[in-house]
Amino acid sequence: MMYTNSGLVKYCKDALNLKTVYMWGGLMREVTENYINQIAGMYPNRYPASRKQALSALVGKGYYGCDCVGLIKSYYFGGVGTAKNAKGYDGSKDYGVGTMYIAAKTKGKIATMPQTEGILVMTTDFGHVGVYVGNGQVIECTLNGSKDGVVQTAFSAGDWAYWCQCPCIEDDTSSADTPNVVDCNKIYKSLGVAAKRQGASTSCAMEGRCERGAYYLASQLVTAPDGRKWFRHLGTDLYSAVTDTDGAVLFEEFGTYSSGK
Repeated sequence: MMYTNSGLVKYCKDALNLKTVYMWGGLMREVTENYINQIAGMYPNRYPASRKQALSALVGKGYYGCDCVGLIKSYYFGGVGTAKNAKGYDGSKDYGVGTMYIAAKTKGKIATMPQTEGILVMTTDFGHVGVYVGNGQVIECTLNGSKDGVVQTAFSAGDWAYWCQCPCIEDDTSSADTPNVVDCNKIYKSLGVAAKRQGASTSCAMEGRCERGAYYLASQLVTAPDGRKWFRHLGTDLYSAVTDTDGAVLFEEFGTYSSGK
């Protein structure tokens, strides 16, 4: 089966209609005493007696439990319920939030986020993740205040700092708003004093300028939806535009460097 962005969005929307509860380490399996004891045994600090008691009260009532990243993993592990996603489990894809971001090939700071349904949004400390489902909305599994389980919230209400394309599914959205990001090992010579920005957009904050005549190593080349090209400075999260807004060339490609791979 092919797992896709649109499939993840549908899966998350369908989950809104289920009885769900937040379970740290959970993979959207049915809440049973055995499952509570299994997960609580793995993460005892996350399951005090009061939480175990609250979960036990849901046994036999048709509830499913997962955490924020478990919601996403349960989709590509096979779906809701013990039989499906236990059978489809793949340990090599059992990512945490931070390791999922590291594994992603297409990612960046939230200021550069494309309006692509099915991409993942993450907090600064990579402690939480949600799924952007379009129209300024995110679906997430959370235990926060009165929220306990899978909920839909406004994107603007979240403390999102990073985004990425899930490395275990294919982007089938073909969104015109999605930048094309490819890894590279190019060297650029500065012809002016181009800005270094926090993302590949003039709307992103400036963190300094490049020195005229200096050479800069690029780790990624980004083609924005408007066709303008940017490169990511090696070893940083900063970007510079290859051409200015008026089309003037800011850098010339000097050559390549060894990536060490």
